[in-house]
Amino acid sequence: MHIKILAIGAHPDDVELGLGGCIAKHTNDRDFVSILIFSRGEKGVSDDMLENNEVMDEEPKNNLKGQKREYETKNALFHLGVKEENITIFGLPDTRIDDNNKIVDEIFKHVDKIKPDLIYTHNLEDDHLDHVSTSLISLHAARKIQKILLYESPSTRSTFSPNYFVDVSTFLKKKLDALKMHKTQIGKPYMEDDIILSKARFRGGQAKVKYAEAFVVYRMVEIKKEK
Repeated sequence: MHIKILAIGAHPDDVELGLGGCIAKHTNDRDFVSILIFSRGEKGVSDDMLENNEVMDEEPKNNLKGQKREYETKNALFHLGVKEENITIFGLPDTRIDDNNKIVDEIFKHVDKIKPDLIYTHNLEDDHLDHVSTSLISLHAARKIQKILLYESPSTRSTFSPNYFVDVSTFLKKKLDALKMHKTQIGKPYMEDDIILSKARFRGGQAKVKYAEAFVVYRMVEIKKEK
C-alpha cells in the first residue's frame, strides 16, 4: 500500500542529509513524497560564490544566494525522485526561524492540505537553533498526525539515541549523488562522501544491515481500520 509522507527541513540540504536514502526508497516504492523547507538557506553561501558580489547590496546578494540554494535542493530532490511541484520552500529568514503562532498556523494548513501518513522532521537534540525551531513548529503543526520520525543532522548532539532504523543500502549512492548537486556547499566536511558513508555504516551496524539512516520515534500509532 502506498503512503503519503511529508519531510520537513530548516534549510536546503537538511532533508537530503538526514534522510536522502529514505526519500529515494519512498519514491522507488511509489509513495507520495512532499517536501517542506522553511528557509532558503541564504546564509550558507559565501560571497565569493557570487559574480560581482563586491558591488551588490546585502538584500539582492542574499536573494541571489537563496535562489542558488533553491535550485540546488530542487535538483537534488528531483534526483531522489521528488517532483518539483511537491517541493515547498517557505522563505523564512535563514538563522532566524522563530517558533510563533502565526508560523505554526501556516504550517498546520500545509500539513492539513497534504494529510500525510508519516512526517519526518528535525530532532530536538540539535545545536542549530533553526533546526530546533523547525522541529518545534513541525510538532505543533502535526499534532493530528499519527506517525512522526525525527532525523539526525550534522549538528545533532551526541545524546541522540535512535530507536528506528531504515535500511538504505540500495539507495545510498543515489543520496551521495544528490548531495553533490549542492555546489555551494562543497568543501563543508559534513558533505564529504567518507563522512556520510561512515555515519551510514555506523547506523547500519546498529541495525544489522550494511547502511542505514536513523531516527527517533516521536509518535507511532497504528490504527486498524474496520472492514
